Amino acid sequence: MDDLVIGIDLGTTNTCVACYRNGMVEILENSEGGRLTPSWVFFMKNSALPPIVGQCAKRMVHTLPPNGIYETKRFLGKSFNAIEETLKYFTFNVENKLGSPVIKIERDNYTQELTPQEISSLILKRVKKDVEDKFGHKVEKAVITVPACFNTTQREVTLAAANEAGFTVLKLFNEPTAVALSYFFKKEDANDGYALVYDLGGGTFDVSILKRTATNIDIICVDGDTQLGGKDFDNLIVDYVCEKTEHYDWDPKQNRRKMCRLQNICEEAKIDLSVGEETSIILDGFVSDQEIEIELEREEFELKAHTLIERTINIVERCLKNSQIKKNQIEHVILSGGSSRIPKVQKMLFDFFARNTLRKFVHLDECIAEGAALQAAMLATNATQKIEKLVMTDVVPLSLGIGAWPDRMNFVIKKGAPIPTRKSIRVETIKHEQTTITFKIFEGERLNIKKNYYLGSLLLENITPAPPGQCKVWVTFTIDHNGVLDVKAKEQRSNNSKELTVRYTRGRHSESEIKDALVDAEKNQKEDESFDTFSKRKLYLLQYCEAVKYNLRILNLIEEYQEVYSLCKIIQTKIKNIHVDNKSELDNLISEAERQCVPIVKNREFKNMPLSQ
Repeated sequence: MDDLVIGIDLGTTNTCVACYRNGMVEILENSEGGRLTPSWVFFMKNSALPPIVGQCAKRMVHTLPPNGIYETKRFLGKSFNAIEETLKYFTFNVENKLGSPVIKIERDNYTQELTPQEISSLILKRVKKDVEDKFGHKVEKAVITVPACFNTTQREVTLAAANEAGFTVLKLFNEPTAVALSYFFKKEDANDGYALVYDLGGGTFDVSILKRTATNIDIICVDGDTQLGGKDFDNLIVDYVCEKTEHYDWDPKQNRRKMCRLQNICEEAKIDLSVGEETSIILDGFVSDQEIEIELEREEFELKAHTLIERTINIVERCLKNSQIKKNQIEHVILSGGSSRIPKVQKMLFDFFARNTLRKFVHLDECIAEGAALQAAMLATNATQKIEKLVMTDVVPLSLGIGAWPDRMNFVIKKGAPIPTRKSIRVETIKHEQTTITFKIFEGERLNIKKNYYLGSLLLENITPAPPGQCKVWVTFTIDHNGVLDVKAKEQRSNNSKELTVRYTRGRHSESEIKDALVDAEKNQKEDESFDTFSKRKLYLLQYCEAVKYNLRILNLIEEYQEVYSLCKIIQTKIKNIHVDNKSELDNLISEAERQCVPIVKNREFKNMPLSQ
């Protein structure tokens, strides 16, 4: 059983764990018996005592607010400037350290510094211990969910936190995709077609459009906002309470203990307004010995929340536009995340789609973990986790390739290729006795690498010296289930090879950035065609001059044809600076080189000459 794979929803507000075994998904309770573990960590003043994680940490935060840490998923992989505006609502200390947020906690006579990654790791360690206590053996493999709009850095930090906690992550799974998997697994009779997942969680908002067939779920488009979630709705009520009580000359944002209490009260008020038309916010002991009661109607709350909800609808609309799918093609709108319970959210979605397509989970807070558990079972080797109902297919959103001289994109994996995938291309040396090749890796659709995204570079050294074009290297791109791109360059005639791992994920760019890149390539197709012709002729001239120099050298003719040899060297220097707009200059150089060299090439029967472009 030590190869059991679990699914973890590492949430902003709560963390949930599930496991698929023997044909069913089971939510794994924590040591306190709860199905959800609050993503809270509390540090005792005594530094000899270990941190407390979960429900107990959330309860104890009132005793020492600065030492209760929560919702740090919002900080993962972000700069301090990106989160600074939201810090006024937090009751612990976050400071700027070299541009990154660092949490500072006072313990005994020293200050402890922790990163958001370390907080996530502590939460995952607690989860791991609870799961292992339940099963009675080690559990080290997991699928962990992340917002679809998480970028590369945020995903890397999540992976690092999981590794620190002792997990081997088989896959980082996009949250809305996990929701869709859970939904369709339960609804075997659901119609085929397009589905849209609307996932409004505690700290992030995600949208995903998927296509369901009998055995597959294909991801079509993703979008979202990592700074929009249920916490923002809570903060609207916090601000409302502060406005209503400002004549008492108090500011709970300056009193951390009161702020903690107020946040919990406002969160409860939001939940009350999802089932009732009005609620009372009672502040007992906040101002002297007075009890203050503030009435809040659902209509007033919805008016305040309208801008936030509208932001989510705009993202839904953008996702549809980018996917080129019409509203009436969506057969299912699947709701996920606790804040999707807000009636105004559901009404605005209903009005937007103008049809009864809304689908709700009974347990909105658990469906992501359930989907993660199903994905975990698909990757597991444990016999009890065998699953055959559905297959998840993600695709490469933008093409991947290597830069070749002169600034030309050699495409290796084309956009739309299913993940996982593996492709190879063959590259030849250009210069005589060349011993190194640098492979620059790019993502994008343009032929000119300068107009694509640079991902990294790989240097292959000590390659076998050979005539121009005679040493061949195979470059292989492999993308695994986890969105990790491995690039390997191997010399064809030897075991000389080099590898590079690039953290490549669908979340590297927002869906709008991906769409912009595709539109840019389409709009500039003629420019790319012109660059294609230009770059091929430029490469031809470089190779032609290199081949002439090589033949003069091996035939001992340099002294006899010194003028031609020098001309080739001069041309090779000149062409490096010729821009695509200077085609006539390139044509003149080609004409000059061929006029001087062709007679010698024919008379002396030069070898390895490139074909004319």
